[in-house]
This record gives sequence, C-alpha cells and structure tokens, in this order.
Amino acid sequence: MADFLLIYQGGDPSWRERPAAEIEAAMQAWGQWFKQLEATGNLRNPGAPLAPGGVVLRTNGRAIQTDTAMAEVKELIGGYSIIAADTLEQAAELAKGSPFLRNNPTGSVLVRPILQMG
Repeated sequence: MADFLLIYQGGDPSWRERPAAEIEAAMQAWGQWFKQLEATGNLRNPGAPLAPGGVVLRTNGRAIQTDTAMAEVKELIGGYSIIAADTLEQAAELAKGSPFLRNNPTGSVLVRPILQMG
C-alpha cells in the first residue's frame, strides 16, 4: 500500500459559526468515516482542519518575503488527511466518502500520492 494526501479545498471558512447541532452532526460524520477507514487499514493520519491566516514565504533575491494577507491563495485549503491505498484510483474512491464533499458541495478533495523516500 502507498500513502496518499487528501487536501480539502473550497470549504466554508465560517463553518465554526454554524449552529452547534450542525457542527456536531458534521463532527460525527467525520468520526464515522475515520473509524471506517481505520477498520479497513486505510487510515494513516486523520489530519486536521487548518486555522485561518498564515504566512506565505518566498525567496526574493537573497531575502525572504512574507505575505500575511495570503492574497494569492485562490482556493481555501481547509485541512488534510493521509490515507493508504493500493492505487490512486482506490484512494480516489475512498476520498469520495469524505464528509467534506457532503458539507461543501462546491468543494473538492485533491488526492496526491506521497513519494516514499529511501
């Protein structure tokens, strides 16, 4: 099995402002999905949602330029998980079960293989 990074894009940055019952239902769905992946041996790391804000670093000549506005981030990356699968196709099928897609109809899940070094 290989490891795959699931990147959750296009989520709702104000999800913490939803009614408590809606948040609880979403958290239960995530917990069930993670338990299912764990039971089948496909869960490596449930990951976490990302907090708003951050810094973009890039080399500008010899200095490092920071941008706390993150204006170039066109699609919000809301979080990540790491799963194991035999193929990219299997990883994509597993990712389809993510509660993220049900909770964010315009969102997407990027499935990227993790390169094994050494």
